[in-house]
Amino acid sequence: MLAPGYGPLETGFRVQPDGNVYACTYTRFPYAKGKMVEWWFGSFLHNTQSYKLWHPGHTTFVWDEKKKPGTCVGATHISEEYLGDQVVPMRIRFYDPSDIFDVSKFKKAQISCALVAEIKNPQGKNFALFLHMVRDTSFGCEMRNRFWLIGSNEESARHLLKHNLEEMGSLAEFLPGLYLREN
Repeated sequence: MLAPGYGPLETGFRVQPDGNVYACTYTRFPYAKGKMVEWWFGSFLHNTQSYKLWHPGHTTFVWDEKKKPGTCVGATHISEEYLGDQVVPMRIRFYDPSDIFDVSKFKKAQISCALVAEIKNPQGKNFALFLHMVRDTSFGCEMRNRFWLIGSNEESARHLLKHNLEEMGSLAEFLPGLYLREN
């Protein structure tokens, strides 16, 4: 993810030998920069209304008591959203990217935002891990997402990919204007 260029799979999925699913999406964000994506997650996204702005399949949203102004790191986003025709309740806990990456390499790789999280169901069972990596470019930025779906299947992966491409495509369209208006 820190190397120049792109990997062999930027949008799609494959079932791993252990039966889990690895899924990826790629979205261009014209006129946006990673700091805008970071602002979206860390500052603007704060309630169900802002969550529904992002995607019509989002139904509820609230941060837990660990949410701090300007960052999502350390907090859990409690939400429900449609994946296919099912409402999926989830708890998305965000971690510091430095827990996984040598963030001193981000500048050279033009990485301007990295979001690392695990997704659990309301009972605490982990069903996915994800990475949203944003790289600034001459046209704006690009987001490369990686999902590791635990105990999932191809149908669930297809629903996740469709949903993620829709929500990130939507965010790419309105984020530059929203950021300029709000800042």
